Amino acid sequence: MISRRWMIAGTAVGLATSGQAFAQREWKPDRPIRFIVGFAAGGVSDTVVRLVAGEMSRHLGVPIVVDNRPGASGNLGTLAVLQAPADGYTVGFSGIHLTTNPALLPSLGYGPRADLQMVSQFTQLPIVVLASVKSGITSMAELITRAKADAVPISTAGIGTSSHLGPELLFRVAGGRFEPVQYRSGSEAFQALMAGDTQAMFDPSASYHSGAAAEGRVRILAVMQEHRATALPDVPAFGELGLPAAAQMRSWNGACVRRGTPEAAVQALHAAIVAAIASPAVQGPFRNLGIEPTLSESPAANQAFYLSELDRWTEILRKPS
Repeated sequence: MISRRWMIAGTAVGLATSGQAFAQREWKPDRPIRFIVGFAAGGVSDTVVRLVAGEMSRHLGVPIVVDNRPGASGNLGTLAVLQAPADGYTVGFSGIHLTTNPALLPSLGYGPRADLQMVSQFTQLPIVVLASVKSGITSMAELITRAKADAVPISTAGIGTSSHLGPELLFRVAGGRFEPVQYRSGSEAFQALMAGDTQAMFDPSASYHSGAAAEGRVRILAVMQEHRATALPDVPAFGELGLPAAAQMRSWNGACVRRGTPEAAVQALHAAIVAAIASPAVQGPFRNLGIEPTLSESPAANQAFYLSELDRWTEILRKPS
């Protein structure tokens, strides 16, 4: 799914250093930067942003304040970014919701192509399919069979998030129906799953899934990709279960700004993200969370990826199921 990207390697440190030297000659912030996240604190996305923002702050030499603005599947946060000056001091959380909300929300409030400028990805995240132990579901085959018989209640963190798009893709391809039960955040949705209030959840991979599975509170049924996830070697992948590419997906996180932000500021923010992702302070926690660090080669490459994903999800979501 991800085009024109490069993974973290030893060369990232050198690129970060050279990028820092160039970018900070051009734009050096002199006051705090606000990083707006359109989801509640405590979820995987919020955790990722806080880790990266802490290291970006070290690189840029100013505080970065994480500002959670949950609501409307992340759209309230996006609107807050677009209402702020385009000066580099307001950064937005980018993710799959930016590619799906345009097709799902009747009053988006902005033009995705005209108003948003991507800076860089941070991560790729495998999507795991989880079942409540109370549901009695023990395999993907059982989940699909149940969904064909009746709509399965599934925890989501909002329409247009990975937790909604995962079952949407799966049941369009495999057949079946689901009832999305919305919560304010992924952590709240997961708590509801463990309590047995819902039967299943499609969620970006996180360390607490394995802990809850070990405690017998949830079952991890599969990952929504061709091959097994490195962090979950015992969990089968959709590819080996015979589920086609059309039913597979991965989530992603990153940063964006309002279009019109000075190019020097965009490049400086990109260089700060490169340095942050290369840092052991981010790499270690990412590994522990089962998150794959992934950077965009440049802001332009990230923008091209975003527009391609926008086209893909618009076509999927506007096609009758």
